[in-house]
Amino acid sequence: MPGALLHCPVRGTLTVREKAADGLTFTEEKQRIDCINLLLRKGYPQSHIQVEPTLLRFGNQGRNSFRSDIAVLDQPVSDSGSDFEEILGHIILIAEIKRDNTKSIEAKNTQVFPAIRLLPSVGALGIYWDDVEQRLFYKELREGQLVPCEAPITSLPQWGHDYQYKPLRSNDLETTQLRVLFERIEDRLHSEIASKSVRFRIMLQLLLVKLYDEYVHPVAGKEEMDIQDFTNSPMGDLDVKSRLESILEMALGFYQPYLPETVPTTFQCSGNTLRALTALLAPVRVISTKREVIQDFYMYFASEVYKWDLGQYFTPTEVVDFIVSVVNPRAGERVKDPACGSADFLISAFQHAESQNRANLKDSVWGSDHSSEAVQVSILNMVLNGDGKSQITEEDSLLNVDQDANGFRVILCNPPFGKMIVETRPEVLQKFDLGHVWKHTTGVLNKTDKLLKKQQVGLLFAELCVRQATPGGRVGIILPNGYLGNRSHQFVVFREWLIRHARVAGVVAFPRFTFKKSGADVSASVLFLEKRAQPLPKAVDADTHPFYTGIVESVGWSVGDKRAVRIYKRHSETGAYLTDENNELIPDQDFDRVLQDIQSQRVLSTFQWIGQRSSSILSASSGWSIDFKEVTNRPDLSLDPKRWSQRYAEVRASIADVGHVVLKDVVELIDEDGVPDAPSEVFRYVEIQDVSDGLATPTRRRGWELPSRARHSAEKGDIFVGGIWSSLPKWFVAGGDCSSLIVSNGFKRLRLKPGFDNRLADIIASLVSETYLIQARALCTGSDGLAELSDSDVLDIRIPTIQDPTARAEVQNIADALLEGRATVASVVLRLQSEGRVHPAPSDVRGSNFVQV
Repeated sequence: MPGALLHCPVRGTLTVREKAADGLTFTEEKQRIDCINLLLRKGYPQSHIQVEPTLLRFGNQGRNSFRSDIAVLDQPVSDSGSDFEEILGHIILIAEIKRDNTKSIEAKNTQVFPAIRLLPSVGALGIYWDDVEQRLFYKELREGQLVPCEAPITSLPQWGHDYQYKPLRSNDLETTQLRVLFERIEDRLHSEIASKSVRFRIMLQLLLVKLYDEYVHPVAGKEEMDIQDFTNSPMGDLDVKSRLESILEMALGFYQPYLPETVPTTFQCSGNTLRALTALLAPVRVISTKREVIQDFYMYFASEVYKWDLGQYFTPTEVVDFIVSVVNPRAGERVKDPACGSADFLISAFQHAESQNRANLKDSVWGSDHSSEAVQVSILNMVLNGDGKSQITEEDSLLNVDQDANGFRVILCNPPFGKMIVETRPEVLQKFDLGHVWKHTTGVLNKTDKLLKKQQVGLLFAELCVRQATPGGRVGIILPNGYLGNRSHQFVVFREWLIRHARVAGVVAFPRFTFKKSGADVSASVLFLEKRAQPLPKAVDADTHPFYTGIVESVGWSVGDKRAVRIYKRHSETGAYLTDENNELIPDQDFDRVLQDIQSQRVLSTFQWIGQRSSSILSASSGWSIDFKEVTNRPDLSLDPKRWSQRYAEVRASIADVGHVVLKDVVELIDEDGVPDAPSEVFRYVEIQDVSDGLATPTRRRGWELPSRARHSAEKGDIFVGGIWSSLPKWFVAGGDCSSLIVSNGFKRLRLKPGFDNRLADIIASLVSETYLIQARALCTGSDGLAELSDSDVLDIRIPTIQDPTARAEVQNIADALLEGRATVASVVLRLQSEGRVHPAPSDVRGSNFVQV
């Protein structure tokens, strides 16, 4: 598997990849480079570091050798010669590196301990390093003998200093892969405890102890952590257990009210086991670890402890962080998510405010959810990410919509949506403008007193978010694309209400299946809104302002499946994975590009709250936006990002600059005929899958076998084009004898107007090009997979005309062949079969080709 080539600060670029053959775990070489980088940060000179030195030769004529992965000498390596015995006298530190933690005890006992015993220097040090543990070893005089002792790697002294015991402080802690760490902790517990449920209960206790210790000792503090590495502590095993249980009791006093189940205050394992586990747990930081690492750990951990399926709750962290970065919560602002699920928006909000504005929002974020399990998921997620207050409540947000009206400066939400997720309670519907019937009166849509029988919950949450924002407040809300572009009455009403009550700063589309892992396979977008001080009488009265539309094309993980495998940038020619200056893989995503694009001068001139502005962004290109009047000038008030995208606009403009026609000027759209009423007659029926390269290969069916969608008849020269998103590349020209041809209503039926037969070549040349598909996809409304191309929109597509006479003649030859039904070998053979001029087709009509009799 291609991977990123590693760069070693001592040896330069290597031929070794960062990831192992499984594509998931780091190679041993990557671990070695991480260790070297630590040494360099501690001041150890690069010139004194040697890779894979020989420490001992043995066997017949010294053919066998004992090596170390890394050694640090007390003088430059270049001054030490090549004789291993001479080099050995100058080594003051050795390091043993392993790819993973599976054989760490054996590696320490058979490699690290013997190696530091070989070193003549009394102050010589050893390092053991793998994907979970990073340990320091030193020599200590006990009963007249020098014995190896171990400590956290944070105790590694600066270059030129001797080892001294150093208790762990908050700023000594390092992040790690939490899931791998706790899997190793479970492995250690397994030797003493057979019950898996007991092991995970102990792990939960250790996690709470660790979280509490970090919470009361913030990063900036200088006090010692309560949890230390007790490996070499003079404390007895019972004292170690007693100390950890006292911390556990304090932690439970803090966290127990938020936990789904009561947690015991004593550990059901020995003090000796707890002592060994502190070597793994004490040097690690949980709070401030990357959120995707915590999310992965949480999904593994909670599924084992509480038997929760957490996939349905989480919005991908990249999506969440992008939305929060645009809305940009700041100091003194109250933030709420009224359908908080797993509280990812709230976590991102307080982390963003802290990192970007140095503001503490932990006491300024609120969340609510109707599901008690979601509330527990949220609270534990907040706790894991460093929030000690967790202002999350179980609440029917829709029923209590008026309770927090105008109460929050920032609203963030990924509400439940879908046509099957509806609200039917009259006591809820009556509280919402969108819970009422709307009708046109004197050409204007207005709310009536009549309640709807049901309304989609997602629409009601959109209204709730705007109503609970303060005037001038910001809203970032994820909604399905059907809400934004569908022409049906209920969605036009929604957009009318929305534009009256909020200024739409921008909309950004995500790829379809972005949220597949959480159970939603619809395509969705995020709307960025600014609440108006006073609602408008009608949407058309909205002021003109820049309206940003963007499309995220790559999200950094695979879409279309529930695995959501991470995807990283690769070299276009070699396929090698690209890395940053820290040898970290670079996610293949364009959230950063879209974020910079929305922070253009033009958009920021109106919506100054967007994102974190900098001189580099302000001096960049103007970005993409349109005047919002283009939206309000449309009767359907479409906010569909595809329709207003830069790519669509540029394609339309490029066609306008050359000779072209608009389809409505040269073709007419023919309505459906309906299913023919001729049960015994034989027809040639065309489905979507029967079409390729401009020609259809019909199947023979009797009238009674035709499906209900077989509604188009055909005449020679009719052009059939796909009418839904997935079938847009499908098209064909009806040719030859069309008397028995029947076509699915999945196609639009176009016919050249009299006098425009010469435009067939232009049309078929466009149908095989991206210029047609870009326009057709942009004009589809609804969720991408089922989005429809309306009659009026297909007629609005621009078709470039072929200017070169020779090219026109070549394409016309193809058009003539299509009209005659002879454009492919298959079409010719089928025609000859029907005429009995080659081996004939079977005389009967069968419903399945799988029946071979």
